[in-house]
This record gives sequence, structure tokens and C-alpha cells, in this order.
Amino acid sequence: MTEVNGGADDAMTAIRSGLESQMIVHDEKVVFQGDDESQFTVFQTDVSVDGESNDGEGDGEGAGDGAPRTHSVLFAQVRGGQPSAVCIPVRSDGRLLLVRHWRIATDSFEWEFPRSMGVPGEVSGATAERELFAEAGVGTDGRRLLQMIHADTCKLRDSVAVVEAKVSDEEIQAGAEAAADGAQGAQPVRAVDDPFRADVDDTDSRLAWLTPEEIDTMIVEGNIMDGITLAAYLIWKIRR
Repeated sequence: MTEVNGGADDAMTAIRSGLESQMIVHDEKVVFQGDDESQFTVFQTDVSVDGESNDGEGDGEGAGDGAPRTHSVLFAQVRGGQPSAVCIPVRSDGRLLLVRHWRIATDSFEWEFPRSMGVPGEVSGATAERELFAEAGVGTDGRRLLQMIHADTCKLRDSVAVVEAKVSDEEIQAGAEAAADGAQGAQPVRAVDDPFRADVDDTDSRLAWLTPEEIDTMIVEGNIMDGITLAAYLIWKIRR
């Protein structure tokens, strides 16, 4: 354990590095592993807090033996912890691409930036570009890694790369032409003027190029609820 006895700068350094933690990990084991593409895995970890023991506590097994008092914690990871990526596609006029998907876990349609799990040997920027092409049928004119984030530090062992991808009008036109010619994996970007219009087909995904102001309004009105998208958008606004 590291004591923080200095001023505000010392305290902030400890907070950023995690050195102030009093948690001790004793054991970690896999309690579930799926056989699907995501390789969804659940771990159980036994931890104790420095200074806590079973002395005189309770009447169960181990009570009063002076051993560390342990607590079981469950968390999950996918693809063996391979970093995933969320892509923020940006056109030359400043508009950003959002994609609407039906999500089984939330039983709802969600507006999100394109994102994908990573694969072994693939850098995060390439993951972002791959997913952008898969969802929108367009390539990029360059990319930059803005930041790494964790989607849920309590229950997920993951790292998500926030990647900005520049998309030119030429790339969009090329994607539309490829889709029209029936190129494999290509689809046109359907630039929806009103993402919430009544005639949107609820059976498929929708793509919309939106200004930051329009996205701000969607957030204020509660129409963007995906946490990774919200975090990525904030990071992009700060770093642009």
C-alpha cells in the first residue's frame, strides 16, 4: 500500500496510477466461457482488503482464525481481452456518422458510432477502419487514436480504442458506386435527414451524417444512450 502524504499533486498522481488501492487479489478462475465468436468469459476473483481479517467476526468457516477476509468479485471479458475499437467517422464538412442498431441486451434501438471487437494481430486503428467499411461501405483518408477507455471498470476487463477516421466525399461516392455494382460487403451510406422520421424501416440498421449540434440535441433529448458512444463523443469534442 502506498501512503499519500503530499499535496494535491501527489494525491492526483496516486489516483491516476491506482497506487492508493488496498485491494489484494488471492485467486482468479474462469466460471463460464461461451463458445460463440465473442468468446465471452466470466471470471471469479477472490480479493481482500489490506488490514481486514476474520478475527472475532461471525461464526462461519474461518471466523476468528486471523486469515484475510475475502470477497468474491465477478467480471467478464471478450476475445481474450483483445482491445476493441470505436470509430468516429468525420466528413470534411464536420458531420459525424451514427449508426442505429437493434440491441438484444437492451431490447431497444440505439444510435452508436461504429465499433467492433478486435482480432489477434490487428491494431486498433485497423479494427476501426474495418468496422466502418463493414457498416457504411466507405474507406478513410486517415485516422488517429484519440484515447483508450474502459467500458465498465467494475464488470468488464476490456480496453476500447477511440479512433477518429477522416472520410472524404470521394470515399463516400466510391462506397456508393461499389454498393451499386454489387461489390461484396459494400453498402451505400443512407444519409438520413431526420433519423427519427416515421418511415424508417425498423428491420435494418440506419446510418446518418449529423452535425455536432444535432448530436448534442440528441444527447440532451435522451436519444443517444450507448455509454461507449457518449464517452467517445466527449473525447472527440475535447481533442478536435
